[in-house]
Amino acid sequence: MNGTAYGFLTAAPPTPDGLSRALAEAFAIPAARVDVAPAGTVDGRTWDTALVTCDYDLLRAGDLRGMLDVYAVPAVTAPPAPEEVAAALARELATPVLVECGGQPWIRKVFLPQGWTTYAAMEDLDLAGDQPWFRVYATQTGLAAFPEAEVEGLPEAVRAVPPATPLTDGLGEPGTLLRPWEALISRMAAGWPPARWYDPDMYRADLEARDRLEAALPTLPAPVRTALTTLDTRFRELTVDDAGEELGADPSTTPWYRHRRPAALPWRVLLPADPEAADWLWKWVTENGPQGIPGGVDLSSLDLSGADLSGADLSSSLLCAADLSRTRLTGTDFYRSHLQGADLTGADATGACFVRADLDGAVLRGTTLDGADLTRADLHGADARGATLRGARLLGATLLHADLRGADLTGARLGENPFEVTLDDTTTVTGLTGTLQGPVTLPDTPHPLTGPALEHWLRTHGSNARVVPPRRRA
Repeated sequence: MNGTAYGFLTAAPPTPDGLSRALAEAFAIPAARVDVAPAGTVDGRTWDTALVTCDYDLLRAGDLRGMLDVYAVPAVTAPPAPEEVAAALARELATPVLVECGGQPWIRKVFLPQGWTTYAAMEDLDLAGDQPWFRVYATQTGLAAFPEAEVEGLPEAVRAVPPATPLTDGLGEPGTLLRPWEALISRMAAGWPPARWYDPDMYRADLEARDRLEAALPTLPAPVRTALTTLDTRFRELTVDDAGEELGADPSTTPWYRHRRPAALPWRVLLPADPEAADWLWKWVTENGPQGIPGGVDLSSLDLSGADLSGADLSSSLLCAADLSRTRLTGTDFYRSHLQGADLTGADATGACFVRADLDGAVLRGTTLDGADLTRADLHGADARGATLRGARLLGATLLHADLRGADLTGARLGENPFEVTLDDTTTVTGLTGTLQGPVTLPDTPHPLTGPALEHWLRTHGSNARVVPPRRRA
């Protein structure tokens, strides 16, 4: 009788003590019955008494620094699933742990220390065969552990979770043509597992499979036609007629199923790893389709980090103290939204609309705001160190006690802005135009700069912005 073998990869180097504790917990055995050692070690092993052994490699380079081979002897009669072991390892080692998913070695399910999961795509760059050198090139959710990875939907992760197709299976070989259509409907009914996302190109391919069914309809056996009628009825229940707008189908020249879209668009957003935040966002997607909620949504204090909300209409929404770090917000609409105390560290908000948004106390460190519109936005006390605001519109925005050290304001536009901010010599103001009020604080300068002194500093740093006196209160 054979034992059970497991393989895991870790983002950070594992420690022997952490491995022992995690494996003892996962297998519900005493830590003394767990044998942990570097791969290739022979001396000091307790193979005779151990119930679980773990050989680990510390990888010298790449995005993944630990490789684990875990083995449970046959005496462990109810070994846990790999997912249970990965969750315990992630929690104890405080690092993402990757486990193979669906038999595809380049797609991994990622277990996070918080107990959350997401998916990643990776490759082994070790061409010499000396030691694995893994690169994580894409993740379903933005993760701090893999800052260079693209955040994108992963079709391979969807395919790794095969849907139920009972009607097709019951028909045998004659029903094979039905399988893609039934698979789509099963995924839709199940809420688009595993991550409530589906590629629109995959959806179009499913519609093409339905086209083939339509063409073959006169020759299909009666049981297959009956099953197709059942599936079409279910498809209608799960979709809405949008006259083909979402997928660009002409109702006058295309069949009925091409005029319908899923009631909840699974390509609308990439959800965050936090299940609570994902549930809230999915509710928003489900209830409001592609146009968002006109009156806004309350996402305050939720961990939305790593999500993709590009192009979403979040106008008039509440995002107070929300975690939007590493979130993709390209073209997102935050008109009149409340983001007081929100954390947008490392977020990409290129071209986003923050007109009249409240960003008081927000953290914008390293945030990309190139081309963003912050007209009349409130940024009192905002920490925008290292933010890029190239070409941003800041007309009338309130910048009081904001920290702009290291920020890039190249080509940004001001308009009589309250501008009591902190700058330094790493702040780029080349091409900054418009008018502003002071004073501006510079490190190692005895007094804040105002009036002509501030204007001179701006000129010497490449800005033509003019300093104007504060408006008098009525």
